[in-house]
Amino acid sequence: MATERAFLRDRNFQIIMAGVFIQAAAGGIYLITGMLLVIQLTGSVLYSGFAFFAISSANVLAFLIAPLANYTGYKRGLMMSNLIKALLLLVIPIAYATTGLNVWVVIGILFLTSLINQFAYPIVSTLVPKVVGDEQIVEANAYLQTVREAMDIVFIAAAGILAALIGSVTAIGITAVLVLLTVICYLFLDIADLEESAGTDHRFYRHLKNYATDLTGGVTYIRQSLIPKMMMSIVFVNVTMAVMLTNVPAFSLMKANGLEAAYGFYMAALSLGILLGTILSPKVKTVPFGRLIIVTFAMTGLLWIGTALAPWVLSMILFSIGAISIGFLNILIFSSVQRQVESVYIGRVVTLLTSSASLGVPVGALIGGVIGEAYSPVVPILIAGIGMVVFSLLWMKQAILRTLPAIENVRLFPEQKQEAGSDAAQV
Repeated sequence: MATERAFLRDRNFQIIMAGVFIQAAAGGIYLITGMLLVIQLTGSVLYSGFAFFAISSANVLAFLIAPLANYTGYKRGLMMSNLIKALLLLVIPIAYATTGLNVWVVIGILFLTSLINQFAYPIVSTLVPKVVGDEQIVEANAYLQTVREAMDIVFIAAAGILAALIGSVTAIGITAVLVLLTVICYLFLDIADLEESAGTDHRFYRHLKNYATDLTGGVTYIRQSLIPKMMMSIVFVNVTMAVMLTNVPAFSLMKANGLEAAYGFYMAALSLGILLGTILSPKVKTVPFGRLIIVTFAMTGLLWIGTALAPWVLSMILFSIGAISIGFLNILIFSSVQRQVESVYIGRVVTLLTSSASLGVPVGALIGGVIGEAYSPVVPILIAGIGMVVFSLLWMKQAILRTLPAIENVRLFPEQKQEAGSDAAQV
């Protein structure tokens, strides 16, 4: 039996963890500085909406991009995807120094780099269980997720400071160097015996056909369950947040009298709130889920209304506390799905859940950009707060959601009760 945390001494896992650490640093810096650069080039919240639309559209396409990872080896896929990402990011400082920057070039690069992330992420997710083994996969995933989320908070906050000190373009150049370091890091992976997906003989169109069939099967599987209602809840929350997040760059600059670092602080505050919700979710899993969502999201709405109206330091604190409920919703729903969905369907259901969760975000980004441009960046923040209160009221109105028990007792599939009854009868 493997010793406790033996995976931490595994050379390949250490390399993967280092790669995740560097990518978290790079991702935090280029997303914040990229959005700031769009504002600096145009002075328009509408273009922030276009940029957020581009980034979130890449997330929606994840279910189409992820299967392509089956046609590269793990090591080659990680190295090539990060190399392409680094070269794309280098276009921004090179263009700035030579021909000059166009906002659409910046938005296009934000889209392409986000698209590449959708290719690389499933490779790491697939590789980790092979490296650490089934016995320690939960703990290994927890370590990686903690690194991602904790580093997001640190480097998102640092990105705003970095942009204020050296400028957004130079900060993006530093990001490109960090991504190149990731390529070098993955060069030292020793996983030749795990490269079972490389050099597949299956035809590409056949794989896509099978993948489409699998997704259709996943839709059929969840149709009569509570999962579609959960999906709609996540979509509503994400659309509302997209309306708000599109305006946070301009909103933070306005609140902090032009201090560029404020945007990084606001986004770090949001990440911290979600992380706290993630950490605290085991403590609230015994609370009736319907009541938990109704109360916490009503509080989130009120806190985010306060975010729009309060001075900037208090505004950030309220913004962060309001995000805790998002962490609850994400972790508790995904945990319930992982526990109750048959193992053969888990991958398909999670893909449907994550892709549908991202589906409305691009629309929300455009709506937020239009509202922020037409009125003020404060208005979309108020709308987001009101939206969360409305979300709470919608859950309260629907008896099936309002009366949901503690998440561990929630039955996503109606047949589970019947099966339980038939099993008891047989005993």
